[in-house]
Amino acid sequence: MDDDPVSSEGHGLAGGAIGAAMAAAGVAAYEHDYAEDRLRWSPNAGEVLDLPAYEVPLSGRALHRLIGPQAATLRLAAAPPPVLSADRVGPDYRIVYDLMPRGGKPQGVRIEESGSWFGPDGRPALGARGTVRVLPRGVETAAPVRLYGPDRRLDRDELLQSLDDRLKLLETNGGSAVFLIIAVLDIGRINANFGYEAGDRVIDVAGERILRRMRQGDVFGSFSGHKFGAVLNDCDEHALIIATERFREAVRGEAIDCDGASVRADIAIGAVMLPQHALTGAMAANRAEEALGDARRDVDRHLALYEPSAARDALRRRNIEIAEAIQRGLAEDRFVLAYQPIARAGDRAVISYEALSRLALPSGEIVSGGPYVEAAEKLGLIRRLDMRALTLVMADLQASPALRLSVNVSPETLADPAWLSMLVAGARRDGEALKRLTIEITETAALSRIDDLRRLVSTMRDIGCRIAIDDFGSGHTSLRMLRDIKPDWLKIDGAFIRDIGHDADAVVFVRALTTLAGHFGIRTVAEFVQDEASAALLAELGISAFQGRLIGEPRLRAGPGATVLDGLHDDGWLRGPLAVAPA
Repeated sequence: MDDDPVSSEGHGLAGGAIGAAMAAAGVAAYEHDYAEDRLRWSPNAGEVLDLPAYEVPLSGRALHRLIGPQAATLRLAAAPPPVLSADRVGPDYRIVYDLMPRGGKPQGVRIEESGSWFGPDGRPALGARGTVRVLPRGVETAAPVRLYGPDRRLDRDELLQSLDDRLKLLETNGGSAVFLIIAVLDIGRINANFGYEAGDRVIDVAGERILRRMRQGDVFGSFSGHKFGAVLNDCDEHALIIATERFREAVRGEAIDCDGASVRADIAIGAVMLPQHALTGAMAANRAEEALGDARRDVDRHLALYEPSAARDALRRRNIEIAEAIQRGLAEDRFVLAYQPIARAGDRAVISYEALSRLALPSGEIVSGGPYVEAAEKLGLIRRLDMRALTLVMADLQASPALRLSVNVSPETLADPAWLSMLVAGARRDGEALKRLTIEITETAALSRIDDLRRLVSTMRDIGCRIAIDDFGSGHTSLRMLRDIKPDWLKIDGAFIRDIGHDADAVVFVRALTTLAGHFGIRTVAEFVQDEASAALLAELGISAFQGRLIGEPRLRAGPGATVLDGLHDDGWLRGPLAVAPA
């Protein structure tokens, strides 16, 4: 190595008076040429790194060998972005790591490395220049600073680790900080109106604009999808308000060009004070997400700061209890089915039953599965409930050749190949049984993924299943959905049925729906039919079938381990044969 190494662009590495001052301070300079993977050092590098001259690393690979197996992770922040931005300020990274022990020493030296990438703007980095110094073991130092633009997405785990680093430092040295989750708003609308490339462009530009408004030393990264995460150091509530106004103005101030289309963007920000209201990175992320939900509803500021709430904590504890009850119920086969009859409007003959979840508590009490289903959707357990329901339904169809059933499936489960595989396996065992099964899909789920659903429906129809759109009218009714999916049944949402005798608007709406369904050859079911007057009016409006209290309340099947369906007995289980009319 030269006594005073010089880069290819002629920049000296800490020579002369500056080099002497750096050496006195225990700081060494380096330059890393990425094309050749060549490291060039100032003359005092060996002294600073506590290495003989011949062991000073001359390449990035050699440096990583000195650090050990975790080198790539520890120096992740030093990896350059695909292209350099013209708006970078200050060092691009500051990281801390230990060299592996050498010469029988119990520990290697602890290094703080700070550097900046160099090269033409808008092109890949040619290399990096920076400094290293040794940190005393007993001295705490600032957590690694990782400045991530949207072209270098930091994953969630890495961001949480950075948060944990900051929280440990705050615990040791005191001080305050704020963690933010910043969401770009209306990305779904932008994708729908301008295309997914425009949505990606808006997210990227919003991230670039926010990054340019960050203070040196703050941490910024991609959190997930259309969300960014940031740690603002030495920040109180007043400074938070100023910072978030600065970020929002940066994003909203100028339209974003998306292949000729000018798109306006905005952001919402959820914040949590550190360490007062979060002790770990995961806790900070959860609480900032909670605040983000409130920020979305604040149409003026789009900012919310997490505040402790007894009611929220109670709800969280309740969710944990419900999740445990769901998991125990599934493990112990205590989720059972109740069947509610669906009858023809003309002669009231039962043509099918809808399978509804019920939970048998350890005490023997049978409770509605509705609240558990809603909780399961929020807590990510709905797929397991749907699989359980499908297992029971297929067993009953195979055991009762005259029975026709319908079963609900959630949007999350529809996207799970395991559910469809279970359905296909059931058809292979008994194809005739599944010809008596109707799959109920909510209107909102159908509208959100029509193209995917068309393929799923084709497979289900090949098996022999029928298709019903549930809660029809609760979403944005779509002619395209009816034309493309062509369900066998539309089940009109009970909100339009329960007071139809006193609601002229509901009458107009139901008449329009039945006319629309008739145009496509689709039969209709009115849910929540309570009385004869409503039934008579609905029949006049062209409804094909009724479901609700007038026709019959849900009735339990014979038991978790049984497949024989009987009429209702005093103990609440079914006894005696069911009469099912031809569909």
